[in-house]
Amino acid sequence: MGSCCSTNKIVKETYDYPDGGVYVGDIENHLPHGRGTIKWDNGALFEGEFIEGHKNGRGLFRWNDGQYYDGNFKDEKFHGYGEYYWTDGKIYKGNWIDGEMNGQGEMIYPDGRIYIGSFKADKKDGQGEITWPNGNKYIGPWKKGKQHGNGIMVDRKGNQTQGTWNKGKKQ
Repeated sequence: MGSCCSTNKIVKETYDYPDGGVYVGDIENHLPHGRGTIKWDNGALFEGEFIEGHKNGRGLFRWNDGQYYDGNFKDEKFHGYGEYYWTDGKIYKGNWIDGEMNGQGEMIYPDGRIYIGSFKADKKDGQGEITWPNGNKYIGPWKKGKQHGNGIMVDRKGNQTQGTWNKGKKQ
């Protein structure tokens, strides 16, 4: 007839990580579970979703040097769509698998270059297009971060030149 309290109930609490991080947020079964924030002594911060103590779902990870990732996590790693911002101005917006850029994405470089295409293991790999600030562009295949295969160069006036590239060098 009385009410019973479950020890599995989600409550707002603090959890101390062995590496010095302090979590404040939802706790279930003595682990971060739900929404919360971890702050580390070095100034790094994570705000987002947790499942059984691990970053899972949407979140924002900000390093102490100003770099940050805003996107999806799975088992502590970037996974799904996310955006990574480097302190030098470089930006990646696209898909991640197990913590690496994989699948379709867009890389914007500080010097104005923009690459839109496929990534594999953190490198341009597959079909893609890079445009330079002067309007010239390369359209074609990439392998391990370099143009590789039959592609097309287009100058800013629209003139096209076909060619074959091997490890980033036109043959």
